[in-house]
Amino acid sequence: MQFKMIKPVLIKLKKKEFKINYKDLLRPDLYGSLPSASRIELPVLEPVKVESIVPIRLVPFHEAFARKDYGCLVHFYTYDQHFIRVLRHPERYLDFFLKFRAVITPDLSQYADMSAEDRYLSAYINRAFARYLQEHGVTVIPNVTWSLPDSFGYSFTGIPQYSPVAINCNGILKHDVSKYLWYRGYEEAVSRLHPSLIIRYGTRMPKEYSDISVYFTNERLMRLRYGS
Repeated sequence: MQFKMIKPVLIKLKKKEFKINYKDLLRPDLYGSLPSASRIELPVLEPVKVESIVPIRLVPFHEAFARKDYGCLVHFYTYDQHFIRVLRHPERYLDFFLKFRAVITPDLSQYADMSAEDRYLSAYINRAFARYLQEHGVTVIPNVTWSLPDSFGYSFTGIPQYSPVAINCNGILKHDVSKYLWYRGYEEAVSRLHPSLIIRYGTRMPKEYSDISVYFTNERLMRLRYGS
Protein backbone atom coordinates (compact mmCIF):
# COMPACT_ATOMS: atom_id res chain seq x y z
CA MET A 1 0.00 0.00 0.00
CA GLN A 2 1.31 3.41 -0.91
CA PHE A 3 0.79 6.35 1.39
CA LYS A 4 0.22 9.70 -0.19
CA MET A 5 2.08 12.57 1.43
CA ILE A 6 -0.26 15.26 2.60
CA LYS A 7 1.12 18.78 2.43
CA PRO A 8 0.61 20.52 5.75
CA VAL A 9 -1.73 23.48 5.69
CA LEU A 10 -0.34 26.59 7.38
CA ILE A 11 -3.02 28.59 9.11
CA LYS A 12 -2.13 32.22 9.68
CA LEU A 13 -3.64 33.37 12.93
CA LYS A 14 -5.15 36.82 12.92
CA LYS A 15 -3.39 39.21 15.24
CA LYS A 16 -5.54 39.97 18.24
CA GLU A 17 -6.90 43.48 18.03
CA PHE A 18 -6.26 45.71 21.03
CA LYS A 19 -9.43 47.22 22.43
CA ILE A 20 -9.81 49.89 25.07
CA ASN A 21 -11.75 48.85 28.16
CA TYR A 22 -13.05 52.19 29.36
CA LYS A 23 -14.41 50.76 32.61
CA ASP A 24 -10.83 50.14 33.73
CA LEU A 25 -9.80 53.72 32.98
CA LEU A 26 -12.60 55.94 34.29
CA ARG A 27 -11.37 55.90 37.94
CA PRO A 28 -14.07 57.93 39.77
CA ASP A 29 -12.05 57.52 42.98
CA LEU A 30 -9.36 59.72 41.42
CA TYR A 31 -11.21 61.88 38.91
CA GLY A 32 -14.58 62.46 40.56
CA SER A 33 -17.75 62.71 38.47
CA LEU A 34 -17.86 60.43 35.46
CA PRO A 35 -19.01 61.42 31.96
CA SER A 36 -22.60 60.41 31.26
CA ALA A 37 -24.94 60.32 28.29
CA SER A 38 -25.51 64.05 28.80
CA ARG A 39 -21.73 64.55 29.04
CA ILE A 40 -19.79 66.74 31.41
CA GLU A 41 -17.16 69.31 30.61
CA LEU A 42 -13.63 68.00 30.32
CA PRO A 43 -11.35 68.88 33.25
CA VAL A 44 -9.59 72.24 32.97
CA LEU A 45 -5.79 72.42 32.85
CA GLU A 46 -3.62 75.19 34.25
CA PRO A 47 -1.17 77.08 31.98
CA VAL A 48 2.57 76.45 32.08
CA LYS A 49 5.37 78.90 31.32
CA VAL A 50 7.57 78.22 28.31
CA GLU A 51 10.77 78.73 30.28
CA SER A 52 9.77 76.03 32.76
CA ILE A 53 9.79 73.27 30.14
CA VAL A 54 12.58 74.09 27.64
CA PRO A 55 11.88 71.15 25.28
CA ILE A 56 15.18 69.54 24.26
CA ARG A 57 14.37 65.84 24.04
CA LEU A 58 11.12 63.90 23.83
CA VAL A 59 11.01 60.29 25.02
CA PRO A 60 7.99 57.92 24.82
CA PHE A 61 6.76 56.67 28.18
CA HIS A 62 7.61 53.01 27.56
CA GLU A 63 11.26 53.96 26.88
CA ALA A 64 11.52 56.58 29.63
CA PHE A 65 11.53 53.89 32.31
CA ALA A 66 14.71 52.35 30.91
CA ARG A 67 16.47 55.56 29.88
CA LYS A 68 15.93 57.48 33.12
CA ASP A 69 16.69 60.68 31.20
CA TYR A 70 14.98 63.04 33.63
CA GLY A 71 15.83 66.17 31.64
CA CYS A 72 13.50 65.14 28.80
CA LEU A 73 9.78 65.53 28.19
CA VAL A 74 7.80 62.29 28.42
CA HIS A 75 5.19 61.74 25.72
CA PHE A 76 2.55 59.12 24.84
CA TYR A 77 2.70 59.31 21.04
CA THR A 78 2.83 55.55 20.66
CA TYR A 79 0.49 52.55 20.64
CA ASP A 80 -2.18 52.58 23.34
CA GLN A 81 -1.00 49.24 24.72
CA HIS A 82 2.41 50.78 25.50
CA PHE A 83 0.94 53.03 28.18
CA ILE A 84 -2.52 51.70 29.02
CA ARG A 85 -1.23 50.44 32.39
CA VAL A 86 -0.49 54.04 33.39
CA LEU A 87 -4.07 55.09 32.69
CA ARG A 88 -5.38 52.17 34.74
CA HIS A 89 -3.29 53.09 37.80
CA PRO A 90 -1.96 56.66 37.53
CA GLU A 91 -1.33 56.83 41.29
CA ARG A 92 1.43 54.23 40.93
CA TYR A 93 3.44 56.44 38.56
CA LEU A 94 3.27 59.84 40.26
CA ASP A 95 6.73 59.64 41.82
CA PHE A 96 8.16 58.60 38.46
CA PHE A 97 6.61 61.49 36.54
CA LEU A 98 7.65 64.04 39.17
CA LYS A 99 11.30 63.35 38.28
CA PHE A 100 10.93 64.68 34.72
CA ARG A 101 11.04 68.22 33.38
CA ALA A 102 7.48 67.82 32.07
CA VAL A 103 4.95 65.29 30.78
CA ILE A 104 2.94 65.71 27.58
CA THR A 105 -0.57 64.49 28.32
CA PRO A 106 -1.71 61.11 26.92
CA ASP A 107 -2.82 60.48 23.38
CA LEU A 108 -5.35 57.68 23.90
CA SER A 109 -6.73 56.95 20.45
CA GLN A 110 -9.71 58.78 18.97
CA TYR A 111 -10.13 57.11 15.58
CA ALA A 112 -12.71 58.34 13.11
CA ASP A 113 -14.35 54.90 12.94
CA MET A 114 -14.95 54.82 16.71
CA SER A 115 -18.36 55.76 18.05
CA ALA A 116 -18.84 59.38 19.12
CA GLU A 117 -19.22 58.20 22.73
CA ASP A 118 -15.93 56.25 22.70
CA ARG A 119 -14.08 59.17 21.14
CA TYR A 120 -15.43 61.43 23.86
CA LEU A 121 -14.44 58.96 26.58
CA SER A 122 -10.89 58.84 25.21
CA ALA A 123 -10.74 62.63 25.31
CA TYR A 124 -12.10 62.66 28.86
CA ILE A 125 -9.56 60.10 30.10
CA ASN A 126 -6.68 61.97 28.44
CA ARG A 127 -7.72 65.19 30.16
CA ALA A 128 -8.68 63.71 33.54
CA PHE A 129 -5.34 61.93 33.78
CA ALA A 130 -3.53 65.17 32.92
CA ARG A 131 -5.47 67.11 35.54
CA TYR A 132 -4.68 64.45 38.13
CA LEU A 133 -0.95 64.74 37.41
CA GLN A 134 -1.11 68.51 37.54
CA GLU A 135 -2.90 68.52 40.88
CA HIS A 136 -0.07 66.39 42.28
CA GLY A 137 2.75 68.65 41.17
CA VAL A 138 3.72 67.26 37.76
CA THR A 139 4.46 69.87 35.07
CA VAL A 140 1.98 69.07 32.32
CA ILE A 141 1.97 70.11 28.66
CA PRO A 142 -1.51 69.71 27.13
CA ASN A 143 -1.59 67.38 24.15
CA VAL A 144 -4.14 68.91 21.78
CA THR A 145 -5.88 66.15 19.88
CA TRP A 146 -9.17 65.81 18.00
CA SER A 147 -10.96 63.44 15.65
CA LEU A 148 -13.92 64.42 13.45
CA PRO A 149 -15.25 67.99 13.40
CA ASP A 150 -17.97 66.97 15.87
CA SER A 151 -15.19 66.67 18.47
CA PHE A 152 -14.16 70.31 18.18
CA GLY A 153 -16.82 71.32 20.69
CA TYR A 154 -14.93 69.62 23.53
CA SER A 155 -11.42 68.99 22.21
CA PHE A 156 -10.14 72.52 22.87
CA THR A 157 -12.19 73.53 25.90
CA GLY A 158 -10.33 73.51 29.19
CA ILE A 159 -6.92 73.88 27.57
CA PRO A 160 -5.25 77.15 28.61
CA GLN A 161 -4.80 79.92 26.06
CA TYR A 162 -1.49 81.66 25.36
CA SER A 163 0.37 78.68 26.82
CA PRO A 164 2.53 75.85 25.39
CA VAL A 165 0.74 72.89 23.84
CA ALA A 166 1.83 69.72 22.03
CA ILE A 167 0.42 68.42 18.73
CA ASN A 168 1.13 65.13 16.97
CA CYS A 169 0.66 64.31 13.27
CA ASN A 170 1.80 60.67 13.12
CA GLY A 171 -0.40 58.35 11.08
CA ILE A 172 -2.03 60.91 8.79
CA LEU A 173 0.31 61.18 5.83
CA LYS A 174 -0.95 58.19 3.85
CA HIS A 175 -4.57 59.31 3.69
CA ASP A 176 -5.89 62.52 2.16
CA VAL A 177 -8.96 62.50 4.41
CA SER A 178 -6.78 62.14 7.50
CA LYS A 179 -4.61 65.06 6.39
CA TYR A 180 -7.70 67.18 5.71
CA LEU A 181 -9.12 66.45 9.17
CA TRP A 182 -5.74 67.12 10.79
CA TYR A 183 -5.45 70.52 9.10
CA ARG A 184 -8.99 71.47 10.11
CA GLY A 185 -8.31 70.61 13.73
CA TYR A 186 -4.88 72.24 13.68
CA GLU A 187 -6.27 75.55 12.44
CA GLU A 188 -9.12 75.36 14.95
CA ALA A 189 -6.68 74.69 17.80
CA VAL A 190 -4.44 77.63 16.91
CA SER A 191 -7.34 80.05 16.43
CA ARG A 192 -8.94 79.11 19.75
CA LEU A 193 -5.89 78.61 21.94
CA HIS A 194 -3.34 81.13 20.57
CA PRO A 195 -0.49 78.93 21.85
CA SER A 196 2.76 80.58 22.90
CA LEU A 197 4.64 77.46 21.78
CA ILE A 198 3.68 74.34 19.82
CA ILE A 199 5.71 71.23 20.53
CA ARG A 200 5.24 69.37 17.27
CA TYR A 201 5.84 65.63 17.07
CA GLY A 202 6.08 64.02 13.66
CA THR A 203 6.67 65.22 10.12
CA ARG A 204 6.62 68.97 9.55
CA MET A 205 3.52 69.80 7.53
CA PRO A 206 3.15 72.58 4.95
CA LYS A 207 1.54 75.86 6.06
CA GLU A 208 2.15 75.29 9.76
CA TYR A 209 2.86 78.09 12.22
CA SER A 210 6.54 77.25 12.29
CA ASP A 211 7.49 80.54 13.95
CA ILE A 212 5.93 79.34 17.22
CA SER A 213 6.76 75.64 16.78
CA VAL A 214 9.61 73.36 17.75
CA TYR A 215 9.77 70.03 15.91
CA PHE A 216 10.63 66.52 17.08
CA THR A 217 10.77 63.46 14.83
CA ASN A 218 9.49 59.98 15.56
CA GLU A 219 12.70 58.32 16.77
CA ARG A 220 11.35 54.80 16.32
CA LEU A 221 10.48 55.50 12.69
CA MET A 222 13.92 57.01 12.09
CA ARG A 223 15.60 53.93 13.56
CA LEU A 224 13.55 51.65 11.31
CA ARG A 225 14.47 53.68 8.24
CA TYR A 226 18.12 54.38 8.88
CA GLY A 227 19.18 52.04 11.69
CA SER A 228 20.35 52.99 15.14
